[in-house]
This record gives sequence, C-alpha cells and structure tokens, in this order.
Amino acid sequence: MIAVPKFDINEFIADTLLVPLSLDSVQMNGKSTLKIVDDRAIPGRVLGIQHSKKWKYIPVDQFIVIQNDLAPTMVEYFVQDSVNYSGTMYIKNLVHWYDDKPFFNKGRKLNAYTVLEDSNGVVISDWIWEFALKPRKKQKSDVVIGTLMDQWLTEQVESIQTKNFHRSIYPYLYRRQLMNWWDVILLQDGYILNAHLTLDFPADQQQSWVRGSPGIFYRKAKYHESIAVGGKDQQWYTRMNKNFVRRLNLAYRFGFNNFDNEKYSHLDPWNILLINISMNASVEYRPVYLKGLFVGIGLHGSINILPEVIKRVEPGLLITTGFILP
Repeated sequence: MIAVPKFDINEFIADTLLVPLSLDSVQMNGKSTLKIVDDRAIPGRVLGIQHSKKWKYIPVDQFIVIQNDLAPTMVEYFVQDSVNYSGTMYIKNLVHWYDDKPFFNKGRKLNAYTVLEDSNGVVISDWIWEFALKPRKKQKSDVVIGTLMDQWLTEQVESIQTKNFHRSIYPYLYRRQLMNWWDVILLQDGYILNAHLTLDFPADQQQSWVRGSPGIFYRKAKYHESIAVGGKDQQWYTRMNKNFVRRLNLAYRFGFNNFDNEKYSHLDPWNILLINISMNASVEYRPVYLKGLFVGIGLHGSINILPEVIKRVEPGLLITTGFILP
C-alpha cells in the first residue's frame, strides 16, 4: 500500500523564511566572558512573524527564523571580535517589520532593546536600536533582514567593546509609544490646523530618525476653507541636545475646498480640489525619555497648486503642541 501523507493544517497555514547571517558558515573557536540571555517573549530561532502568500495566492503567517538560537548566535559575534567583558546582556525585544509610512524612506526596519548588567547584577547600560534599509529592486526579504541583523549584532558588539554606554536608562516598558501633536499655523488671512497621531518605537537614543505620519489638515481663510485627510507627510528629526529636537517635514495633500458664495459667484469646477505641498522647519522642546507634553515653534511654507483663486505661495508661523505616552 502507498502511504498517504497526513495533512497538517499548521504546515498549510504557516511558512518559514530562513534568514542568512554573515557568520553562519564560519566555525568559531573560543568562549565569550559575556553571558547572553534571550529574554524575549518567544526566545530561540524565531525573529518574528510576517504575512506572506503561499503559492502566490494563499495568505499565510510566515515565521522569520535564523539557523541557530539568537543567544548563541550573538555570542559568536562577540567571540569573533574577542570581546572581553564579564557580565550579562539581555535581549529584551526584537521586532522586524516593514514601514511604509515615510514616502521617501519606505523599507524594512529592525527595532530592538538590550540591557547590560555587570557581574554584580547592576545595570550598566541599555540600547534602543533602530535600523532601516530600503530594499533594492527584486531583492529578497531574507537578504534584507539578514543585512539588518548583521548590522545590529555588529554594532551591539562594538558598543560593548568601546564601552559606549548609556548611563541614563530608558525608564518605561519598551514598546510602541503613542504620540499625538497639533501644528497650528498662523497665516496672513487665516490659519491651518494639522493633527497627527502615531504609534512608533522610541528613538530617544538616536541622533537622527525618520517618521511618516499622514495627518488631518484643516485650512480656514476669510473667504474659503479646505480639508484633507491622509496624504503624504514625512518628518526628519535631529536631536540637538538632551532637551531639544529639530524637525523638518514635507507634505503633499489632496483634499477639497469650500468657498464663500458671495465672494466667488462662479468658479471653475477643478477649484473644488485642494492640491497642496508644504514644508515646516521647527525646534521642539522634547527632553530625552519624555512622558507628557511637548511644544515647538518654527516656520511654515506652502505651495497651493489648487485652487487657483488663492495665493500660490503662503508663508506662516508654526506653533506645535503635543504629548507622548510611552
């Protein structure tokens, strides 16, 4: 009799993506004095889960895995560079995901959180990691994820080797933090309200970072008003010091206009549309590890492609208020 393979529903609805690392084919000899503990919710080989399509049509969960468990894999990177440090490093969190919100910087991201203790169990440093990589055309996702992993593991080794420690420890649970802010823009003949809401990992230890956050845009003028939801809005942040950050953002919006009938008795139909490009540059008071309110001030400039009956170029004064909930 011919044995019929047993149907396994778990194998049918799940798939595996094996990620190659630069040290997979290298035999390491030696031991590390630094103990690595994989303290994630799901330790071991699994780096994360993403959605994929089996046989190009059937949506399934895809497990992102590496050849060996994460803790001994990281040890190999320390052995390779002969790092001599006595203590314990905990891998608290590791997230692989695709960030499509920034319209200039879409791509794969790696976010991670690690904590270092000395041989007496005293916390010496922690690291909030964020790496981004825009895949080349037709570049396979396993290669991209492997590149991000190599970058993270290499820089983690360098941070301990050079004793690049953060004495101020992140005081909250590492996770995506809620951030809501309002840009109030004062114009010559009115104002703009632009509201944003994001859920992103903290970047307080980064010198610079990029975010994407489409907002709700409302423009009120003497004889017309405009509204737009969504659009393309990207923010570039740079930390100036422990208290202030600099923000530059560029936005493209598509929305609709409403006009005062007494002022505009007749308008071409296309003037009902709003097509707007704007740029803001501001400085915000946002201390490291902030929980609560922040404020900012800066300059605004916009180019109105449509409607045609308002000023083509509009400068303004930008005032920002917002809050962060880690």
